Amino acid sequence: MSARIALLRDACRGLRARPWATAVAVGGLMLAQAACVLVALLAVALSDPDPAIPAPERVVLLDFKGNLPGEQNFWFSASPLVFAEMLKERKVPLELISRASGGGLDIKIDGRLQASYLLLADPDLVPLLQLPSLQGDLRASLARHDGIAINTDLLRKLWGELPPEQALGRRIEAGGKTYTVSAVMPNIDARNPLANPGALASVGEAMAMVGYDSQANTRTPAQREALFVINGRVFARLAPGATAAQVGGWMRAAFMANPQYAKLPAEWKANGREAAFFRGLPLTELPFEARGVELRWQLLGAVGLACLVLLLLAAFNTMNLHTASLLQRQRETALRRSLGADGPRLLQLWGLEVLLPLLLAAAGALLLAWWLAPALAQWMGLSAQHPVADPLPGRVLLGLGLSVLLLWPLTLALPAWAALQRAPAPALQGRTASEGPWGRRLRQGLLTLQLCGSMALLGLAGVLALQQQYLLHLDRGFDTHNRLWLGIVMDPDEVPQMAPLIAALRSHPAIQHWAFSGMRPARDTEGEIDLHVSASQHKQVLRVSTVSSGFFETYGMTVLAGDPKLGSSAALSSVANAAGEDGEAKLVIDAKAARLLGFASPQAAIGAQLRAGGGFLQEGKALRRVVAVVKAVRLESAREAARPQAFLLSEAPQWDLTVHGPDPVALRRALDEIWAAHGPAVRHEIQAADEQLAEVYRQEQQITSLLSAIALLAVGVAMLGAYALVADTLRRRRTELVLRHLHGASPLQVALSVGREFAWPLLGAAVLGLPLAGWLGWQYLAGFEDRIALAPGLGWPLAAAALLTLGVSTLAAARHLRLAMGLRPVEALG
Repeated sequence: MSARIALLRDACRGLRARPWATAVAVGGLMLAQAACVLVALLAVALSDPDPAIPAPERVVLLDFKGNLPGEQNFWFSASPLVFAEMLKERKVPLELISRASGGGLDIKIDGRLQASYLLLADPDLVPLLQLPSLQGDLRASLARHDGIAINTDLLRKLWGELPPEQALGRRIEAGGKTYTVSAVMPNIDARNPLANPGALASVGEAMAMVGYDSQANTRTPAQREALFVINGRVFARLAPGATAAQVGGWMRAAFMANPQYAKLPAEWKANGREAAFFRGLPLTELPFEARGVELRWQLLGAVGLACLVLLLLAAFNTMNLHTASLLQRQRETALRRSLGADGPRLLQLWGLEVLLPLLLAAAGALLLAWWLAPALAQWMGLSAQHPVADPLPGRVLLGLGLSVLLLWPLTLALPAWAALQRAPAPALQGRTASEGPWGRRLRQGLLTLQLCGSMALLGLAGVLALQQQYLLHLDRGFDTHNRLWLGIVMDPDEVPQMAPLIAALRSHPAIQHWAFSGMRPARDTEGEIDLHVSASQHKQVLRVSTVSSGFFETYGMTVLAGDPKLGSSAALSSVANAAGEDGEAKLVIDAKAARLLGFASPQAAIGAQLRAGGGFLQEGKALRRVVAVVKAVRLESAREAARPQAFLLSEAPQWDLTVHGPDPVALRRALDEIWAAHGPAVRHEIQAADEQLAEVYRQEQQITSLLSAIALLAVGVAMLGAYALVADTLRRRRTELVLRHLHGASPLQVALSVGREFAWPLLGAAVLGLPLAGWLGWQYLAGFEDRIALAPGLGWPLAAAALLTLGVSTLAAARHLRLAMGLRPVEALG
């Protein structure tokens, strides 16, 4: 025991004797391990199901994917709710089959409207997902026609600090109906599949639950029984012996047996084509397979890989520092061996000298990650209630421990092997040899890998940064600068008439243009789609948005033909008056839609009549008259193909209001004043259109920021590696360099002589790192329909990465070169 304590003391004494090298090794490893732990914490938080659900791998979500010709088809992570009844009727081995559908609820309370997330659910969903209640019977509440369950957040927003038991029996008025509070539940776990992921700031965690068959469900029987409309989610538990792989087959059989299947368009089923695909998705797989999460996991995986590269670079740096340390301690090593210390004893000492910094770095990394995790999770958009690092997951702690065990032999083996190969006699005589040509090449190889990693990360971060800027300045056919959006948080069908507000908007000098709309063009990348048919029988699916006539001026859209405000032209007047169809809907389309509908020019589309309004992507009989054509508009994300657009004109107030003016400060002040004076007593949110556009590419911005931070850390680690190499080079060659200087060599010649030590590492890093960064950058850009041109998008970042790496290496060598030039001959030759 005393021998081990003595060994530990020797190791601690050795580390204290080299404080700079120890601090550099610990600091580099700690930052790299902290980055890895943070990524692991996020991955665990995003992938774990709600722990309250028993055997979540046995609970499945019924998933649906259309297979429509010419359309982008994807899994919805939802399905037509009619599947619940169809599967019950077919008596498939599924238990507690339950429907759930989300929406909104505007509650009248004390002369104001309180917005809340509303969930319509079957009573069996309570035992299926183990939904808890604080007061009352949640399952019985969902079975009542007028029952409603509220969570604690909504309880506080309605009645302050009222105890939950006193809320039972209270009446709530919403949507012209009266509900009785029959249960109070805690805020739902953020990992539960029923959690509201897109909560508005004014809604927060406020949530109410009612029965699917309660008075709150205003859907018609046809809407409830729709076979090809995604209107909610169906959950079920697999019966003993059943598997998730069987669920898709049961859904397909029920789908094809439904009478509505025969009424689907023939082209959806032509030549044996499947009209849709089906699957049962276990809750344990939902975090990875849900719609919209694929990009998130790809980006998180990329950051995780970059963190592993950073950890390897830090390990190589530690190995370099330990090699230099053992090289400087050749005489000490020789003395220990002459006094009887054998190889295993020395390995134990050196192993402790490596293990102690590794343990210290791991402890610091864990503390740093625990401290940063909440802020990082919030920045990534996770709910404040989403557990990330409290408590720390056991898997993350185990992974950190394994990383220490893996790094220990990696950083010890080569330096220790090289030190044990040296004979002790020359060192005892004062002749301390260098590590030799092989050792120098090894350390140059490690530096090459460090520079390669940092160069690749820098190049890739540059590609991402340029693409991010390109996305924010992409021509979408509309402008977001100096535009403010005001969103009314209420049922869009109940938006009141606002004549005084409209009059104030028209007359205020700070507001140049304003418009109502049913969507946010800068933010809403998805919307309603409808099949339109022209007189020439050209058929095209258009994305349809309802807007007021001032929408196009407000967003700076270019009108190519017609006039959205007048809703008439010479061609339109003659055609409409002749047909006697003055009451038909007025439509504005973009140039892409006009071309796909068979019009030779934008002007040719003016006055044309289109048929639309049928079932989902089916021909309808509703008539729409084209009154204007605007320049092609992109409302979709740059990762998706731009759809042809159609805008239905309506002057009725809608829940999205946009104002435009030259002075954003005066514009915000004017909007606040007008709303305070003339707006309805409902919750609302105000946001700049530029901010909404940035939110569309928030994940891209986050990955760019994280990767840039990791790249800069990698550059710092590489700089330390270069610093250590040049210091050791000058230590070995100090006599040679002084002699060169005495024989007339200029400082530049001496610097070039030392620089040759870096030539091969820099060249090797460029040969390996730049093509790797270019390939990774191209893979990233390939995921976008709209992307920056390859020459500037790849060329400039790679060139900048190479120059920055060269600059960092030069900076690392500069100090030691200056010291070498200042050496007096007596110091080097003595």
